[in-house]
Amino acid sequence: MSFLEKLRRAARERRTQLCVGLDPDPERIAGGAAGALRHCTEVVRQTSDVTCCYKPNAAFWEQYGPAGLEALLELRRGIPHEIPVLYDAKRADVAGTMAAYAGAIFGALEMDAVTAHAYQGVDSLEELAGDPERAVYVVCRSSNPGARDLQEQLVAGTPLFLLVAALAGRVNGHGNVGLVVGATAPAQVAEVRALSALPFLIPGIGAQDGDLEGSVRAAWNGDEASCLVSASRSVIYAEHPGAAARSLQSAINAVLAGL
Repeated sequence: MSFLEKLRRAARERRTQLCVGLDPDPERIAGGAAGALRHCTEVVRQTSDVTCCYKPNAAFWEQYGPAGLEALLELRRGIPHEIPVLYDAKRADVAGTMAAYAGAIFGALEMDAVTAHAYQGVDSLEELAGDPERAVYVVCRSSNPGARDLQEQLVAGTPLFLLVAALAGRVNGHGNVGLVVGATAPAQVAEVRALSALPFLIPGIGAQDGDLEGSVRAAWNGDEASCLVSASRSVIYAEHPGAAARSLQSAINAVLAGL
């Protein structure tokens, strides 16, 4: 089963569009890589009934060195098999290097999907999108304040982030490409949705104080994969991660119920 098929099934069976980021901070979690593994394993245990995807960020595991990558692989193998795992690595390089990244991410680390940047163009992204069973989410309009520095610049009258959305569509030959569009810019989410029917990953909910309702309304098109809402710190550092995840699930479903 492909990543998007698993995502749609998990979303449908659990009645959720929530993706939980697994991003351990050594300043908040004691015990090094082993402590990070224990903490995130418990988060998965508490949230797996209301989560349709998990999203470990590469940097938060790489900071522990080799032990971090070993812990990440153990964590990945402990996630219920019916829930897909999206590796938030935001890779970007020339085609040959991206082929090596694909081998590392989909092979050695056993991930189902990955985030990537589009700066190197179509041939670069095609290396990650070549396996129909895996998926690639291309960063389109990110959730950080600096997004406007480049992403909103006009190129022949069109914002760069819309050109990225169009480029991502060009590499979607296997139907396995999505877009990252941040909840901190719901108007831009709507602009991208008007152009593209690709699945959206929507970060920026929770600690980044993104607009959950506006973003979900703008992104949803009836496809269970169209609106994957990501939260990390607000869930994994909550006193009760399961309760925090259920609260987000309910908030998202309340918006969908009104559409």
